[in-house]
Amino acid sequence: MKKTIMVPVVILRTKTGYNAFSPAVDGCVVTDNTMDKILIRMKDALEFHFEGDQLVKQPKYRSAEGALRKSFDDYGTDAFYASLKIAA
Repeated sequence: MKKTIMVPVVILRTKTGYNAFSPAVDGCVVTDNTMDKILIRMKDALEFHFEGDQLVKQPKYRSAEGALRKSFDDYGTDAFYASLKIAA
């Protein structure tokens, strides 16, 4: 049975749109040209990532609090922060 978790996301503005990643999930990065699309793509990417973790039985999710605190230290006010509800 899947549980619902809140996953922190950092969104950075670029010259051509946005990049997004989760500091709590290694290797889960997306890009797009609008904020709406970046959030949709990031939610899809995270769900796909957690689906793969279930198949190989190796969850790679870190503590959201520590990961987000590090992102604030790294990016400060130059980033947008969100939290996405993911079925994992």
